[in-house]
Amino acid sequence: MSRLLSDVRVRVGACVLAMAAIGGLGVVTQAKEPKARAEGVTEPARSVVNRTALSCPALAPGGKTSSIVSAVSPTLPEGTPVAAGKEVPLQITPLPSTANPVGSVLVRGKVGSTGAVTKPAELSIQGTGPLAAGTVGTSTTVSGEGVNLGMASAPCQVPGSDFWFAGASTDRRDALVLTNLDSINAEVNVTVYSSNGQLDLPNARGLVVPARGTIPLYLRQIAPGAKDVALHVQSTGGRVAPALRSNATKSNGEPGGVDWLNPSAAPATKVYVPAAAPGAGLRMLSIANPTDLQATVSLTVNGPNGPFKPAGLETVQVPAGAVKTIKLDPVLHGDASAITLASDEPVTAAMRMVDASGSDFASLGSAEPLTGPAYLVLPSHRQPAVLQVTAPGKPASVKFELRDAAGRVLSTRTLDVLGGVTTQIPFKAQPRPTYLMVEETRGEIVAGVTLMPAAKPDDDDIAQVAAWPLTTSLVFRAQLGAEPDARAALR
Repeated sequence: MSRLLSDVRVRVGACVLAMAAIGGLGVVTQAKEPKARAEGVTEPARSVVNRTALSCPALAPGGKTSSIVSAVSPTLPEGTPVAAGKEVPLQITPLPSTANPVGSVLVRGKVGSTGAVTKPAELSIQGTGPLAAGTVGTSTTVSGEGVNLGMASAPCQVPGSDFWFAGASTDRRDALVLTNLDSINAEVNVTVYSSNGQLDLPNARGLVVPARGTIPLYLRQIAPGAKDVALHVQSTGGRVAPALRSNATKSNGEPGGVDWLNPSAAPATKVYVPAAAPGAGLRMLSIANPTDLQATVSLTVNGPNGPFKPAGLETVQVPAGAVKTIKLDPVLHGDASAITLASDEPVTAAMRMVDASGSDFASLGSAEPLTGPAYLVLPSHRQPAVLQVTAPGKPASVKFELRDAAGRVLSTRTLDVLGGVTTQIPFKAQPRPTYLMVEETRGEIVAGVTLMPAAKPDDDDIAQVAAWPLTTSLVFRAQLGAEPDARAALR
């Protein structure tokens, strides 16, 4: 064995294979000379993405619904490396391996969509080649009746092995839906934290998600009586794409909307919750402390007029292993805002936003600042959507481009954002899907897009409440600073 390892060719091969496994979708083709960037230059190192696999969730049956999945391989900045070869279409398909495609992405820069269907089903967006880099999709369902009343819209999820969710509840019909796009089974453990601390739930461990399949985990069944909960989803074998579905009910028993609770960033001592939507209605902040010690959390509201400490909520104590939910709408005053949480113990968080009538809601999890371009497909919408960008610390600047389904630029702008301030950029109603690029060009930026009903809706309007996170594209998510020297393991 020692002779084998002394062969430099074997050691090179082992190093490259290890880096390819760690990189996931990014493929390391060759060890490069280490490159140190000049001080103050924050452009991320880029790796070639030559395949994509996204899971697009679907609601459970109920009422008359219309569901659509839209995807795009976006126009990338000049010089962004993409896989070599001919552009092969990416396929939008149901999970069974024998299923035929129901949509496709044919060329870069143009949105591809499925037809609207009344029986939603989980779909995947998959393919290899040049179009894979940067591909994003959004799954959207709209219903005017029944348990799925309102709009449920969420970005399609990249499979992985570690996810966090905050803001769930057994007071509603919340369910964790686990999807496996691969050809082998996956095994998953789910850790549940409640307002009373971490729960011991054997039924949430060792869950087997079948190949090319999906399973639901109903929170009421595994954690009855646990009102406010957070989830840590960990795969111990294989990859999964989790989605947290939430069906709400009003106090009079009528449907109160449905949506997907977007994943939250991993716990940290500084956490940002972007894009608390403007307007009337409830704004509930959930903070999860998964540690063994009590967390002391300092809250700062980043509003349109600058940062401030909310009176009476400047500091919040979150017990060990517990979740704490805070009503923030009285201090937000209907302003578009973001929340900065500084804690002495790692925490994660999410914001739940309910419209003034209580007919629909949306949720955004905590997010990391952008370190490169972020892309998002926006479904058609009858009301203006709002891009909300926040510079939680020092002054920053941001660039955005909104393109139509054919790739034509509808709106573009570069703007400065004052430190601690949230800035709104409204986008007109659109009858067809569009896609958005947002890139920080200086400083730290967190961002999201929100959609709220009109202040005075028509009698036949369906309340459409949605919130979409903006996260750095996989193409630009490499570590900042000096590139790793792949040859170090050979020395």
